[in-house]
Amino acid sequence: MTAASATPAPPAAELPPVTPVAAAADPGFTVDASRLRAWGLMSALALLDQGLFSGAGFLVNLLLARWLVPASYGAFAVAFATFLFVSGLHNVLLAEPLTVMGPGRHSGNLPAYFRAQFVIHFVLFGGLALAGVLTGLVAWRMVPGSPLVGAIFGSALMLPLLLLVWLIRRMCYLLQRPGIAAAGTFTYLVSIVIGLAALHHFNWATPFLAFLLMGAGSLVASGVLVARLGSSQHPEQRNAISWRAALRENWSYGRWLVGSTVLSSASTQAQIFFVSGLLGLGAAGILRAVQIPSLAMVQMITAGGLLLLPIFAQYYASGAIARLRQRAALTGALMAAMTLLFAGLIWSVDVPLERLLFAGKFAPYAALMPLFVLMTTAGGVSQGLGTALRAARMPHFDLISNAFAAPIAITSAYFFTKRWGLTGAVFSLTLAYAVQCAVTTICFYTLLPRGSGADDLANPGIDLKRVRASRS
Repeated sequence: MTAASATPAPPAAELPPVTPVAAAADPGFTVDASRLRAWGLMSALALLDQGLFSGAGFLVNLLLARWLVPASYGAFAVAFATFLFVSGLHNVLLAEPLTVMGPGRHSGNLPAYFRAQFVIHFVLFGGLALAGVLTGLVAWRMVPGSPLVGAIFGSALMLPLLLLVWLIRRMCYLLQRPGIAAAGTFTYLVSIVIGLAALHHFNWATPFLAFLLMGAGSLVASGVLVARLGSSQHPEQRNAISWRAALRENWSYGRWLVGSTVLSSASTQAQIFFVSGLLGLGAAGILRAVQIPSLAMVQMITAGGLLLLPIFAQYYASGAIARLRQRAALTGALMAAMTLLFAGLIWSVDVPLERLLFAGKFAPYAALMPLFVLMTTAGGVSQGLGTALRAARMPHFDLISNAFAAPIAITSAYFFTKRWGLTGAVFSLTLAYAVQCAVTTICFYTLLPRGSGADDLANPGIDLKRVRASRS
């Protein structure tokens, strides 16, 4: 639902292991300057990777919105929203289980474990791709002239390739190689830029070819990542890992997250489907286009959560609960203030900004751009408080908040869109964000222990006994 939900929190394996201090009298360990520099470098590389990957998606959406007629871009937006839903399932069934289970159970045999995950990837999402192609055939028989047909075919055919690069980037993080992930993502971005330039030059821009371009870029980037990872691996053990056994392991971990993913997708993507159904694909294209500036703020909020999660986790592990609560509340307030300032900036320049981005194509709807940014204020608060709850190993708050937000989002999306058109869809999404923020705030103040300032002063470092007890 929020940026935190949309983008999974970085796994603990991204960070270098913390080593004990040599002094025998100190039963715990501290974090020295060199380790902080290492954390800072790895966090910077992870954020660079995230920024490059998000930038590629931002560029594709922006240029297609500028080049295509609203109906064609609306078809792309609907197919892309479906892809985002499937990518959420891919995350909870492959990427997150790989990150969590891989280091603990398969650290001595990671190459074989990775191969098993590749098989799972192509079995599960190759099957979904086939289902998507069949859906496209049905759409072609029913509405042969609709631009949605090409969008469905393109997204279905490229689905396994589009998600493959996501999986391999997560493998890079598991191996503590965010620099390799960033290199592969840079390759993806360059491929996208070259491909978009070719599509524009030959006037070939269509939803179908746009998805083929992203799939081809993902394939090239995946090849670079696999080559770089292969050269950085240690000699592997020759113990084969059954992909069926790995799938059962993934399911045992991810099955509880499937519900949260479905609810989160319903909260954030229901509006685009109701707009396309009630108002037409052209209206869906307009809605997605005017939402693009707010995506930059969503990415900034997400990046802030990624950067702060390991710091908040250290507060929790050391028993500095009061400090964690204070920093989380301050972070939420600062992120909310940042979104308000950005919304004010967009409001002051909405008309010239629309001309700059879309050459006047969506001028009557320029006023919706600051409204979309404004709605991320609630997302900023949720990100600050939700990051603390994740650091405190309470991710179930996300399921609780989305369980409240999703029904409201779906209901309001239908009735608000039917009554107020595109503005109603914006209000629906804003309401969903507000409900999610309210429930997250309640979870933060009820689930997270209060702690005390005295505890913080008594535990400036990280206590091993406390960490072991919290994990047991």
